[in-house]
Amino acid sequence: MYKPLSLILLFSILTSYGFGQIDTNNCIKYYQLGIKDHAKRNYDLARKEFDTSIMVNPNYAMAYYYRALDKLYLKDYFGSIDDNSVVIKLKPDYSSAYDNRGYTKSLTGDLQGAIADYDKSIALNPKVVKAYINRGGANLQLKHYSDALTDFNSALMTSPDNGDVYFDIGATKNAMEDYKGAIIAFDNAIRIKPTFEKAYLLRATAKGLSNDANGALEDLNKCIALNPNDHLAYFNRAAYKYDSNDKTGACADFAKASELGNKQAAEMLKEKCR
Repeated sequence: MYKPLSLILLFSILTSYGFGQIDTNNCIKYYQLGIKDHAKRNYDLARKEFDTSIMVNPNYAMAYYYRALDKLYLKDYFGSIDDNSVVIKLKPDYSSAYDNRGYTKSLTGDLQGAIADYDKSIALNPKVVKAYINRGGANLQLKHYSDALTDFNSALMTSPDNGDVYFDIGATKNAMEDYKGAIIAFDNAIRIKPTFEKAYLLRATAKGLSNDANGALEDLNKCIALNPNDHLAYFNRAAYKYDSNDKTGACADFAKASELGNKQAAEMLKEKCR
């Protein structure tokens, strides 16, 4: 019996993925397989299963949505953007697709395009915290500090105990040279997440720039206790030790930072620790 070439090609593609004979009237099975493997972080296998689901039903929006996520995790950013664009075409009111596409655009350097997508996501669903956080991050990268703070504070209205948002506020205030405000924000981040290593690191910066060298050293000690492989913490602590005439301690920290791959520490080691 004659088989159209298109069906022969479809069967060939599907069997190449190891699925064998498939029911072309049912894409749900392959979608569900993809969801299971996505949850297991088997992103490449999940992507192939969503490929199959989409071949069976090219208008199945959620298969594109999860395939976009798999492509994002596999660092196929432009492929992820394309899949989210299909989701948006099929489901124009699906806010999460705009948010995910915006985040992926930010990874390609298209921050303005990312913000436009976050704007749309927030317009469709003003209570989604992630979209405010992501838009705030894009604004921070663009040095639109006031807009970034507005976004982060909007996120706090819905998620008041979010330590990551307080961290973002602290990072923004550091960039604005509002070190007192930054310290308060990092205090809140650490109150919520006592082992938040990066918050200690950036709070140390704010304290140091506020002429609180002892406080900065305490935070850097805590940072290193939490993560003994943080080369920046060793480098920054070395600088404070050197300024306080603890050359032995400074050189030991420069050596450790250099060992961990900090090139500037290697230079300081040669310059200051002969």
